[in-house]
Amino acid sequence: PHDGGWPQWFMHPPFHAIQQAHSHGDVCLWPVKALCDYAEAAADLEFLTQEIGYTDPERFEPTGPREALWAHCDRVLAQCEARFVSGTALVNYGDGDWDDTLQPADPAMRTRMVSAWTVALAYQTFRQLADVCRHAGEHSRASRIDVLLERMRADFHEYMMPGGTVAGFLVRDEDGTFRALLHPTDHVTGIRYRLLPMTRAVLAELFAREEALRHLDIVARELRFADGVRLMSAPAGYHGGCERLFKRAETAANVGREIGLQYVHAHLRYAEAMAKVGDADELWWALQIANPVGLTEVVPHAAPRQSNVYFSSSDADFPDRLEAAARWSELRTGRVAVRGGWRLYSSGPGLFLHKVRACLLGVRESFGDVVFDPVLPRSLDGLDARLRLRGRTVDVRYRVRERAFGPSRILVNGAPLPLAARDNNPYRVGGCRVPAATLTALLNEETNVVEIQL
Repeated sequence: PHDGGWPQWFMHPPFHAIQQAHSHGDVCLWPVKALCDYAEAAADLEFLTQEIGYTDPERFEPTGPREALWAHCDRVLAQCEARFVSGTALVNYGDGDWDDTLQPADPAMRTRMVSAWTVALAYQTFRQLADVCRHAGEHSRASRIDVLLERMRADFHEYMMPGGTVAGFLVRDEDGTFRALLHPTDHVTGIRYRLLPMTRAVLAELFAREEALRHLDIVARELRFADGVRLMSAPAGYHGGCERLFKRAETAANVGREIGLQYVHAHLRYAEAMAKVGDADELWWALQIANPVGLTEVVPHAAPRQSNVYFSSSDADFPDRLEAAARWSELRTGRVAVRGGWRLYSSGPGLFLHKVRACLLGVRESFGDVVFDPVLPRSLDGLDARLRLRGRTVDVRYRVRERAFGPSRILVNGAPLPLAARDNNPYRVGGCRVPAATLTALLNEETNVVEIQL
């Protein structure tokens, strides 16, 4: 309750005393985003009025005050505002972002450094929260968040995009000037591009359409390898395990996960960004790369791996960091075998299934509507998919004729749906929003067929 923070990880009762109170700078945002995702999908806005308590950060026991979930969200907002770098609306790095191998060796950087990815995630999360507020009639709260969002957007473009290209990090030096890291102007790390802020800024709609397409061109040119997109244009330097700039990235001896730079979680966010801009062929490729079934058909140099589990990464088969640095260019051409990383990795399978259902098949629920927004390549014309929708079993049949996205016709058991309402998307034609009650009235108890024509 004292700062609106969250533990890095925690367990449910009766094991609630087992948790890590210290957390990375982005961790406080994920519960709010999850809450907004739930409120939108379930159209359950009353849930936010539920009063719940907090956790004592010393004893890990329940404590007061008991407040509505709205107030819990307000505390996260206040925490982020308290962490703004002076004179900006850019939340500081804190104790890390998603890629914790890049935690700075200098602890002073926690308040002087900004991660563009964390800023984009905060912007996306608070946009969702403002939208939930409006649907729930919390208009004054939504207005306050909107003012904050405008500040964040303006400062993101002014400070975090030198020369029009987003930086991985921004550092405020002691004289008050800013300098970019992981950017074409960065002569310290030698790393020119970072994937995470590019894809997250697309998903957050922080980029204008031209900015989004320009950054995705950079990804295609600099970060797209045969086994997936990589986190950065080059690995962090290795100096025998000695720390200079980053902790784990400069001390790790292995070449897996963030060190090898192909982390499947981040690759799937790239797939989501491809759906956002309507690149169906690239979305389909990205999903196949993450699927171990028949992997050698799309990644011929993949080493044999178990086919019925989710892998966290695609790890280059280098014996050590020094050889990896010397032969890195061979990885781009597929001359180095790639192995599966960690298996059975927490939220990974759920993330993959979400990209299949909500992005590829394009079926999701939103504030009492069902949104049909498939993004399909022509090679999947005639695809049939069986899923649960509005509590019923539905066979969805896709006809890909003229375009990869933006349905032109939808039939439910032979009856046409009205397609007047379109989902907002700044990068392409949006999907069709249909009131759930309208759809449910056309569904039978047993067999149902929805035909979507693109």
